[in-house]
Amino acid sequence: MLRETTNQLDSLFYPKSVAVVGASPSKNGRANQWINGYIKLGFQGKIFPVHPSAETILGFKSYPSVRDIPEEVDLVIFSVPFAVVLQVMQDCVEKGVKYVHLFTAGFSETGQEDQADLERQLLEIAQKGGVRLIGPNCMGLYCPESGLTWSEDFPKTAGPVGFVSQSGQLASHFIWDGAMDGIQFSKVISFGNACDLQSHDFLNYLGQDEKTEILGSYIEGLKDGRAFFEFARNITRKKPFVVWKGGQTEGGARATQSHTASIAGSQKIWQSLCQQTGIVSVDSMEELISTTVALKKMPLPRGTNVALVGGAGGGSVTMTDAAEKEGLKVPHLAEETQRKLAEFIPISGNSVRNPLDIGFSNVYRDENDFVRLFKLLNDDPIINAVIFFRGLRRGRGSRKDMNLLTSLMLKGMEVIEKPVYIVLPGNRTLEGEALREEAQDKYNNIGLPTFPSFTLAARVISNLSQYYNYLFAHGF
Repeated sequence: MLRETTNQLDSLFYPKSVAVVGASPSKNGRANQWINGYIKLGFQGKIFPVHPSAETILGFKSYPSVRDIPEEVDLVIFSVPFAVVLQVMQDCVEKGVKYVHLFTAGFSETGQEDQADLERQLLEIAQKGGVRLIGPNCMGLYCPESGLTWSEDFPKTAGPVGFVSQSGQLASHFIWDGAMDGIQFSKVISFGNACDLQSHDFLNYLGQDEKTEILGSYIEGLKDGRAFFEFARNITRKKPFVVWKGGQTEGGARATQSHTASIAGSQKIWQSLCQQTGIVSVDSMEELISTTVALKKMPLPRGTNVALVGGAGGGSVTMTDAAEKEGLKVPHLAEETQRKLAEFIPISGNSVRNPLDIGFSNVYRDENDFVRLFKLLNDDPIINAVIFFRGLRRGRGSRKDMNLLTSLMLKGMEVIEKPVYIVLPGNRTLEGEALREEAQDKYNNIGLPTFPSFTLAARVISNLSQYYNYLFAHGF
């Protein structure tokens, strides 16, 4: 059942009917990816393929034009050569269509004035007819709750993360790769050139959407920087907002123009905007995924003091360097914490100051000792977060060790309220990588997020502690 809608964009994300212009009698036609995806995700509305001569497409009755569809149409997807888009848009206006998603590319992003003029003409027809546009040059909408998607491979299960992206490719990767780390989405929008509906229009919708608890975005340039600033300043006090900004270098800024006809702004201005609004800024897909996972599954770190658990010798030194380069601090634990740790961790071959070099103790084999360790870290007034790095052993007994450690972590998490960042780094061997993936799945299944590198875990803590400080400074 489609839900009752109240928000002005609800009929876009929960349409009762969708027409696909450019659908093909060929099973593998490009436009058919939307129809196949809708079928796979269980879209409850009506689907109208549009083709000049086909009678049926993928089991649905086909119509020669949008005007010939006998029922109301909420959303029309264009997957046609740009030479015919003006006529198809005119058909949509005459039909009274509410929204058009322009998958078709070849407009202002080409840098050619005649193509940019075609985009302007298209927008003018739409505006006069009361049609709102998504795109052009974009993949459109993914809303698993309503069954909208541009790929039949996207997950069917909905979740709390909303994402707005200028890039369809990066939006797709975020959905696929994020799903492997347990991220589920409320709505994802690929908006391309944004000749009409802008990023802040979609973000404002997600900001009000009760199904969306965490917002993310990939942007290259802003056509209305003031509207984006006002949105960010208001929303970050209610929902975390994670943004990956493309076009941060001179070369990247040039590339944005050919990608989505955007003009990238100064990196210094961007950094200042993030500081003023509480945006959590990230610089890669891995950082975007890890930050989102941390926000979804863990409390915010209330400072930058971290306890490092699992290093040994030189590893402890380099981990400390890496943490402090990311803006964290690795202070000695409180004297009382050290004293109590020394009661069950032998001083010989170990260190309980911080980093905790405790490989020659029973902590990783004894549930009581492991729980005591986590309880003491939780009670230590100096520590705000924990980074847990325990490499997976290869060879005999490795899986047994992994299962034991997973069990210990589950027990330890019962007594600690501070965020614990579990690092599972990549492995050079096939055996080791398979074991790492198995461990990651086990942690995900019990609700514990993992991070692919120590540096990334440290960076996420640093970013989120800044977000906590922003909220604290504004009384939230």
